[in-house]
Amino acid sequence: MKQYDAIVVGAGIGGLASALLLAESGKKVALFEKTARTGGRLGSSARDGFTVDYGVHLISRGPKGPLIQLLERCGIEPGIEFTKVRPIQSTGGENFKFPHDLKGRVPDEDFEAVIALVNDIKNMSDEETHALDDVTLEDHLNTYTTHPFVHCCVSQVGFIYCCIPEYRLSAGEFARCLKWEAEARCSGYPSGGCVSITNAYMEGLERYGVELHFGTPVERVVVEDGTAVGIVAGGQEYRADMVVSNAGIKETVLDLAGAEHFPADYVQRVQDLEISFVSIIARFALDTVISPDIKMLSNFSSMPPREYNETLARGEMPDEINSFIVVPSSFDPSVAPVGKQLVMMTTAVSADLDEKYAPAILEALIDSAEEHFPGLREHAVFVEKVLPADAARTMGEDGAGIGIAQQAGQAGTSRPSVKTPLPGLYIVGAEAGGAGVGTELAVNSAIEFFDTYVA
Repeated sequence: MKQYDAIVVGAGIGGLASALLLAESGKKVALFEKTARTGGRLGSSARDGFTVDYGVHLISRGPKGPLIQLLERCGIEPGIEFTKVRPIQSTGGENFKFPHDLKGRVPDEDFEAVIALVNDIKNMSDEETHALDDVTLEDHLNTYTTHPFVHCCVSQVGFIYCCIPEYRLSAGEFARCLKWEAEARCSGYPSGGCVSITNAYMEGLERYGVELHFGTPVERVVVEDGTAVGIVAGGQEYRADMVVSNAGIKETVLDLAGAEHFPADYVQRVQDLEISFVSIIARFALDTVISPDIKMLSNFSSMPPREYNETLARGEMPDEINSFIVVPSSFDPSVAPVGKQLVMMTTAVSADLDEKYAPAILEALIDSAEEHFPGLREHAVFVEKVLPADAARTMGEDGAGIGIAQQAGQAGTSRPSVKTPLPGLYIVGAEAGGAGVGTELAVNSAIEFFDTYVA
């Protein structure tokens, strides 16, 4: 039976970050991943000369954000260049930049209200944002303006950050995401694709001697005398002073460890946690470059967010599909063969949407993208289509775009703690602790775990 200082379950970016921090501090660490791949949503695969990300990403704070700062903290020189981009929004066939290009599209008083909202958020301290943790973005925005178009626009910004609409999204979490992105002014895409970040983390794990077990599902967390003392994987038992799970809070608590080892109110809380909207993705590898000037585009419907999602829930198509399009080859030509283009697009839908409607939504997503990339379908070398059930198989968490939703009552001070009531067991990733946009949320969770309970 092998003994470690720490065992990490899951090689999503939160797990990789936790393992790296632990190993760099001198601890003996083993990492177990049920699949053969690393990085979770931040991973990539190679196909026909294209480097294809599993998720659809921009990195909110680029080289100034936690993904890169953690590597540098651990003495890893990432050697990753970022191409900066200013996010562009689109609706009704018009492109504009939030918030300044709202001027003229809405009455002056509503435009000024949005500017006031943004300025107020920028001037908040991180601590002050927590006063809004349990307030929805919709309700907070209503204190500035109730203009429907403004709400559609702001909701889509929040949706790109956190993969839930304004009527669920925590205003405190929205404030942190916007504030931190505005301070960094470094949103961009990494050279070599998102896998370059994952590879840098793997380099660090190898440097610090982390024992890696890929293709090795963890069967259960071993609990003795009320304490997590190890895991069973591949029929073998491994012991450790702490178990750090990036497998998801529900899977960890209810399945791997067992609800019987936790207080009843904690189990109920875990069972009641809601996930973000779930992903629908299309990846197009093109035999030519169709729209060379487009790097990213956030398209949104002018239909109010609640009405939009109620329309989808009935199996009807809104006037436009909310979408996020990223063109990695416009940032870094190395991710596609010369003269070719890689276009990634995603939309997200409520987790309780009837799955029979998902294929039509996917086709509407592609139709929307084709307005900006004429001939998209006919120039496809290959197309990868990902419905929520597919995302659930490859990324877990029922296909959630991010994980446990950063909604009012589940964000900031109301987010589940990385430390569970079971001594020796911790949760990291986009499931507990942390704050921020997507993969940065997951890394912040790992930093919070290490700095609070290990360092």
